Amino acid sequence: MSSSKYNSLENLDNFDTNINTNMFDTPSSSQGMDYTININSVSGNMNSTNASSSNNNNNNNNNNNNNNRKDIQDTLDEPVLDTLLRDLNNVWAKMKQVLMPTGNQNLLKDWDLWGPLILCMTLAIRLSFSAPENQSAMVFTITFIIIWCGAAVITVNSKLLGGKMSFFQSICILGYCIFPLTIVSLITIIIDYFIIDLILVIVAFVWSVYASIGFLTDVRLSQKKTLVIYPIFLFYFIIAWMILIE
Repeated sequence: MSSSKYNSLENLDNFDTNINTNMFDTPSSSQGMDYTININSVSGNMNSTNASSSNNNNNNNNNNNNNNRKDIQDTLDEPVLDTLLRDLNNVWAKMKQVLMPTGNQNLLKDWDLWGPLILCMTLAIRLSFSAPENQSAMVFTITFIIIWCGAAVITVNSKLLGGKMSFFQSICILGYCIFPLTIVSLITIIIDYFIIDLILVIVAFVWSVYASIGFLTDVRLSQKKTLVIYPIFLFYFIIAWMILIE
């Protein structure tokens, strides 16, 4: 009996020690290395992905900067004749837009003062030629002042009423819209009949007012159209009257 009890106790001790050693077994070194390698490989893939995306973004930015520099260099290095021809083509495109106001109305938003200056000079020279010799300089000066100061006053008026159009953009549009009146002033040199001149001036006046109102549309001025249209109407009426009396 005692020997059997001793054996059973010995078996229990061996069983307990096996349980304890099995419970606290740790992974082998090879398993730990695999685990570390997997983590490192994942982090390496993530770093390589981020690096490649950042490199792509940097390449895109560099390409855009190079294109912009190339455009600037092309514009700066081009001959003066090419620059003048390009500007004249832009001016002519905007003049045609005034003759066809229902077309691309965003064209005149890219403002310039070359076109208004050319039209103003043409009209002032035309009226000064028809004036008496001792008044030609005065007529030229008055025409020049009326066009530029009148456009500035209309622009300030629209700004005070809450318009958001820029100052030079408004002057550009008002200056380009005297194109019909300038054409009629040149036609009246050939046709010297008052009735025909009157009809042509009225048509050009209406055309100029219609075109300028169409280009100067502003959402904020929708409820104040009368206050905006009246100065424009008066501006082109004075120019038309000067053409007619000459």
